[in-house]
Amino acid sequence: MDNGKSPASVQSSKSPVYSFVAPSRSVKRPRPVKSCLECRKRKLKCDRISPCSQCQKTQRTCRYAAEGEVVSLSDGSDADTPERTVKRNRAAKNRESGSQHDADYAAVLEDHAARLERLERQLPASISPITESNGAAAQRPATSSITIRGLTVKGGLRTRFFGQSSTRVLVNLFDEAKDFMFSRNKSSDIREMFMNIQRIHRALQDEHRKATAPITVFVDSMTPIQKRMADVLPSKAVCDTFLNVYLNGSETIYRVLHIPTFMRQYNQYWEGQPQPDAFLPQLLSIMCVGYRFLGAGKGQYHDREGIHIPTASSLVRAWLDGLRGKQLVEFSTLQAEILQLMAQRMVNPQNQESWTHLGLIVRMAMTMGLHRDPSEFAQKISPFWAEQRRKLWYTILELDVHMSMQCNLPCCIREGDFTCQPPRNINDEDINPGTEQLPPSKPIDQHTDSRIQVFAASTLSMRFKVVDLINRTDSLQDYQQVLELGNELERVFEDVRYMIPPVHLSDMKEVRRRWVTKVVLDMHCRRPLLALYRPFALSSSDVPQQIVTGYLRSSMILLSYLDELDPASPDYHHTWHMHQLVLKQEILQAAFSLCYYMKQATNGTVSPAPSDLDSGVKSESAEESCTVASESSILLSLPRLKTIVQKVLENLLRRIREIGTDLRDIISLTVVFNTCQGGTPEQKRDAIKRGIQAIVDAGLQAIHANQENIASMPIIPAPIPGQLNAMQNNAGFITPMQPFMATPDTACPAPDDLALWDMEFWNPLLQPGGP
Repeated sequence: MDNGKSPASVQSSKSPVYSFVAPSRSVKRPRPVKSCLECRKRKLKCDRISPCSQCQKTQRTCRYAAEGEVVSLSDGSDADTPERTVKRNRAAKNRESGSQHDADYAAVLEDHAARLERLERQLPASISPITESNGAAAQRPATSSITIRGLTVKGGLRTRFFGQSSTRVLVNLFDEAKDFMFSRNKSSDIREMFMNIQRIHRALQDEHRKATAPITVFVDSMTPIQKRMADVLPSKAVCDTFLNVYLNGSETIYRVLHIPTFMRQYNQYWEGQPQPDAFLPQLLSIMCVGYRFLGAGKGQYHDREGIHIPTASSLVRAWLDGLRGKQLVEFSTLQAEILQLMAQRMVNPQNQESWTHLGLIVRMAMTMGLHRDPSEFAQKISPFWAEQRRKLWYTILELDVHMSMQCNLPCCIREGDFTCQPPRNINDEDINPGTEQLPPSKPIDQHTDSRIQVFAASTLSMRFKVVDLINRTDSLQDYQQVLELGNELERVFEDVRYMIPPVHLSDMKEVRRRWVTKVVLDMHCRRPLLALYRPFALSSSDVPQQIVTGYLRSSMILLSYLDELDPASPDYHHTWHMHQLVLKQEILQAAFSLCYYMKQATNGTVSPAPSDLDSGVKSESAEESCTVASESSILLSLPRLKTIVQKVLENLLRRIREIGTDLRDIISLTVVFNTCQGGTPEQKRDAIKRGIQAIVDAGLQAIHANQENIASMPIIPAPIPGQLNAMQNNAGFITPMQPFMATPDTACPAPDDLALWDMEFWNPLLQPGGP
């Protein structure tokens, strides 16, 4: 601040550092100081009011110098400290002694050394550790990359990325199970079992390849595409059943159709009236989804009472690929693209391929302007079509969030990329193309055709944040974002319970409808919560107990959806099949997660008090966190965890012949489960042997073989020794020939790739024992 002297003279009087720089500089009278002390100290522009705007923004105390008050020019000045006073006195004596220049130079060095020492003392205090809301020091989240992601590299050029929900990544959490599977010291009886399983695996893959191949007489025919699509349709009675299954099972959260309009076209088609070109492609895709939902094995094989999904899907794809020009921006074309994606996933459930295909659909929708709210073009778009555009856009958003989480890849759409508002909670029959004004939205607790989609749209913002966060876990500084987002998702489950309270009903059809609604609403936020907690809950680092317990509880709830239904009810088998089909990947991940908790809780020796369960304070170790979680309720007890995983294995064996069921997943889960239950090495080996034998028995039944004739089945040749060594060495995130954990999912591998594809998993299992 100003004290009646020039800046140069002030500085020269406070420190000798500038005394020899400009001693003859002219002195000018400074302007009176009008800025506040904080703005002057930080060299900010002050508006000279009290308090000034700069201090208001930063919530600092705004103070002006009193008249005659002497202050320093900068916040770095330490003119009032005793050290500076000593140095000035010492410097003055040195100047008086006659060696002014040398003394001044020494004083400068001492002054700088003193400043540096003070800064070093202040630095640790200024860099305070990250703290949680309760004041406890927070640890930077640390997860091992090999347990949350993987990359397969073949020939240095072919690569494929795997996310945290892939079995190839999950199995890296269990070192003992990996050592058993890929150890060379296997006994002859276990190696023989693995050889039989490998033969069964190859037989099932050959069967799946044939089942997923389209019928060439329809695909390669020169007949017009519309005629070929009509030829593969089953009878009207069968189509009625498939359509009803689709409407009740898929047209809930994924709204593609205006049901009254489509039903009118559907009835007119069977009456022989001509329909738009897009109608048959849409109908074929709907038939594929409905038939696949109907039961196990449906749509895989050609039969007169169904539809061959690979053939129908290929015909729809051929029709879409033949469109040109204006046809590509038709609303009905976009509907057909989305339905074809759903149909293709029925026989080729490869998430990465679907994620790539969806990227094209997103950009197609954006070129049609669906990402902008129709109200921006009110004069050009009628209320009816505006609402249909909103429904279809939010269907695309739902698919984008879901598939991005499945692949552990970023969303194609970000939260700020669109202005389209959610659809209204109304029934389809409430509006038609002649509607001039949309009816008001009904309360969310009132059932409508759009209720599930409307409720899901209200949580999209949270789910977008989850996808963003799990793709940048390495940059997180603490658990605050994870905990806050987890709390928001947990509150959604309370809303679901409020919307659909438990009631006792005698009408089984209504019971099933309410169950489907509840599960779909719960599942659309249960998946993101599991994806959010997964990198931290299944890690060796200590995490807040909320994450550990929340992840275990959500895994158990997802695996217990069917417990609310009566197995003796007429539609139970159909519901069970849909549950296994839609949640296959989540069920497998949850089962591996329960095994991880079993392993940690079995190894843990200390059990903290239950009162610590819901606190955000970390436990002493990951083992203790898992112990606390498993002891928090009967639902999460260790005996129940074992029962649930055993049930998952039994269900996988029941579906061993289904497309999408991989024997490698079943083997891995079997070995992991039996190594996580505890016991001596001999007990674990015997348990694993019983589990592998169960897989052999189920596989032989699936391929209609027995122990005698399976020995004549072909087996892949032994690998080159150098290849085997490369496979057995675990290189972490990038593995040139990593066994099984880095094997790509390929529904229909090319013949020349099949041997290598199988060899990466099977050959390490089939190696003879060491000397």
